[in-house]
Amino acid sequence: MSEKPDRGSAQDEPAAAPTLLALFDVLGFSARLERDGLASVVATYRNLIEKAVLEPARRCLGTVLTPQGRVMTLFVLPVEYAYFSDTILLWVPLERIFAAAFVTRCADLVCEALKVGVLLRGAICLGEAVMHKPSSTYIGEPLVEAAQLEKGQNWVGLTLGNSATWPPFMAELDGPSIIEYAAPMKPEYSEFASPVVADWPRAWRDKHLTSPRDAVAALNTDPRFAAYYENAIKFAAHSEAHHDWWKHPEKMSPEAKLRLVPYSEIHNAEPGTGADANSLRSCVATAVGAAHRRR
Repeated sequence: MSEKPDRGSAQDEPAAAPTLLALFDVLGFSARLERDGLASVVATYRNLIEKAVLEPARRCLGTVLTPQGRVMTLFVLPVEYAYFSDTILLWVPLERIFAAAFVTRCADLVCEALKVGVLLRGAICLGEAVMHKPSSTYIGEPLVEAAQLEKGQNWVGLTLGNSATWPPFMAELDGPSIIEYAAPMKPEYSEFASPVVADWPRAWRDKHLTSPRDAVAALNTDPRFAAYYENAIKFAAHSEAHHDWWKHPEKMSPEAKLRLVPYSEIHNAEPGTGADANSLRSCVATAVGAAHRRR
C-alpha cells in the first residue's frame, strides 16, 4: 500500500489495538480504465488522494467524561491512512472522543470524492486490529467485516457494520452524521449490514447548499452500473425528507431501529453521565449482539 510515515506515533512492532476504521472502494475503477485510459485514471485518482485523503489534521470540538459529567474540549483527530489501487483505508484509535469526528471525516471523504468525479462505496467497523504502516501489516476482524460489507453494497454510500452498533460507540455519534436506512445489499452479504448508514448527502447539503442528486446523476453514464447511481439518488432523497430526524422523536416509528435513549440505558456507560442526557444508539438486538461478540 502507498502511504506516508506515521505522525510520530507508530509502534516499532505490529500489535493489535482497539481500532475504528473505514474501508472504501472506488466504484467503476476497471470500467473507467477501459473508457478513459490509464493516464486519465491516474490523474483523477491522484487528485482524489491529494484533495480528500491527505488533508491536514482536523481540529475538532468534542466532549470528554469527567466526574462532574461531560465537558467540551478541542482535540486533533489522528486519522491514519493507506491506499492501494482502488482501495482506501482510514483509521483512528477506538476512543470515544474520536467517534463522531471520524464518521464525519468519512462522510466528507465520500463528498470530496464526488466533487472530483469519483464514487466511493465504504464501510465503518470497529474492533481489535493490527494497523502497522511501517511493515504494511493490516489484519483484524474489523478489516474482514469491512471488506465483506463494502463489496456487498449496491450503491454509492457508507454503511456501519454490525460491530459499529456497539451502544457506547453509537452514543457518541451526532444526529446529523447518521441515519437509519436499509443499504441496498447483495443478498449473500446482507448479514454484514447494520440498519445505520452515514448521512453523507446531509454533509454535502451542509457544505454546498444543494442536493448531491444532480452530481451523482451526471456520472451515471454506464448502464452496467446504473443501479448503484439510482440507489444513491434514492438515498439522497430520503436524507432530504428526514433532515434533522433526531429533533422529532415523537415522529419516530415504534419499529425504528435507531432511536433516542438516555445515557443511563447504555451498556457500560461511565459514571457521571446524566440520565436526562439524550444519546443515539441502535436498538436491534441482533446487531448489538454481533457487536458484543466482536469485542
